[in-house]
Amino acid sequence: MAPLSSSEDVGVQNLAINLIPGLPNDLGALILAFVPYAHHARLKSTCKSWKRFFSSKTLISLRQNYVVAPQVLCIFPQDPSIFSPYIFDPKNLSWCALPPMPCNPHVYGLSNFISVSVGPHFYVLGGSLFDTRSFPLDRPSPSSSVFRFDFSTFSWEILSPMITPRGSFACAAVPEWGKIVVAGGGSRHTMFGAAGSRMSSVEMYDIGKDEWMALDGLPRFRAGCVGFFLDKEFWVMGGYGESRTVSGVFPVDEYYRDAVVMELRNGGKWKELGDMWEEGERRRLGKIVVVEGQGEDALGIFMLDRNEIFSFMDEVVAMEAFIRGLRS
Repeated sequence: MAPLSSSEDVGVQNLAINLIPGLPNDLGALILAFVPYAHHARLKSTCKSWKRFFSSKTLISLRQNYVVAPQVLCIFPQDPSIFSPYIFDPKNLSWCALPPMPCNPHVYGLSNFISVSVGPHFYVLGGSLFDTRSFPLDRPSPSSSVFRFDFSTFSWEILSPMITPRGSFACAAVPEWGKIVVAGGGSRHTMFGAAGSRMSSVEMYDIGKDEWMALDGLPRFRAGCVGFFLDKEFWVMGGYGESRTVSGVFPVDEYYRDAVVMELRNGGKWKELGDMWEEGERRRLGKIVVVEGQGEDALGIFMLDRNEIFSFMDEVVAMEAFIRGLRS
């Protein structure tokens, strides 16, 4: 194992009290760095030195450089400003409650927001909610709020809001560029099966500057869509746009089967692709996340459908071949 870097060594030696009695602090720090994240909150109460260590940037640096740490999933059972989100470690099958997001006393029922992770943080963007200051009270409104959770301090902070409020939108992060891109969306709430607004606007967030910038809009209105980055392209797939009524009364969405792609390094223009799946195939899925790792934990696909978590851990070779095929 390589020795600690100078910055890591300085961070460890700044701890005035030994982490583990009888051991040098650099060795004690490495031992504690191997503890799964879900147990960190409980271990902070052991002593002052452990609380300081488990709240430091040094821990994150050690885990990145020396520990093949399992990826974790962040689960939001309900409105995260009222009910605690949870961290789930699928490898160790352990859970850890996080503090609720900052609360606004005038709004409630946040849903259809998006969360993405970048480095030691994860972000919660937008969503649909009810505002006691709006009329009528039972009509949901889109949110432009952005929150960031810092794993080292175990706390939330409020960031610059999006230019356009939105929920049920496509979103993806580009950690190497320090950017987050959002596209489409609307005001629909999970309490209602239809209705709500749709939009085509696209924005990009600069993490370092805490600023939003408008980009070229989608070719058409699109909400309920998903987004991801593949190489240097931002993909937006599926979703719904226009709606029709059944018997002139019940609104029904017209779901899209196609995708649109933006080349961010080539003028930021959109190009339209054909249908991505056949008629009759399932159009809506639960929240899906892909977890990348190393060795036996090279790839994991998880889906949250209501109160159930499903995993697809097999056929990794086939999945990697599929990804290579998309890039070719």
